[in-house]
Amino acid sequence: MRKTIFIAVVLALSAGPTMADIFFDDFNSEPIGVPATGLTNWDIVSGSVDVIGVGSSWNWFPSYVRYLDMDGTAGGGVSGAGTIQTKTSLNLAAGTYTLSFDLAGNQRANQYDTVQARVTLGSDIVDQTYSLAWDQPFQTYTVPFTVVTAGGYDLSFGASGGDNVGMLLDNVSVVPVPGVVLLGMLGLSVVGVKLRKRA
Repeated sequence: MRKTIFIAVVLALSAGPTMADIFFDDFNSEPIGVPATGLTNWDIVSGSVDVIGVGSSWNWFPSYVRYLDMDGTAGGGVSGAGTIQTKTSLNLAAGTYTLSFDLAGNQRANQYDTVQARVTLGSDIVDQTYSLAWDQPFQTYTVPFTVVTAGGYDLSFGASGGDNVGMLLDNVSVVPVPGVVLLGMLGLSVVGVKLRKRA
């Protein structure tokens, strides 16, 4: 009986919540586009963005493969820095999450650019603005946030400017905070220990 309960707890733990990304995009499957005419996981809701990197004339970070220039090249009557938003809302349960993404300076013009990251459901629960010098390499930013009301949340990034030279964006992800997952696993293990003692 004890072995059966122990095996059941181990199986429950292994099948429990994981640290899998709720959302991830590294833009590597996107075709080069200057400007981009569309993105797989995002709507371009204003302005324009460029998909650059390996295979384009603008390839400063080959290990990142493809990434977005958030102030895309004007074309087709569209001008201005781009704003992208997830095509499908992220279905988030109540809990704590981490938004992470990589940003780099524009690598071309001696100036600072800005990008605003937002997570919204009616009102903002994340609203952060970032600014980097033109020559800054990619660096990872992490933003913890708490969802009180479960629902479909939109993730967006918006740039400012309009000179066809913007900050670079890559590796966008949303994951549950590890503590929440580990707490759930710990709770299951405590139940398993109590059941084992009863047997």
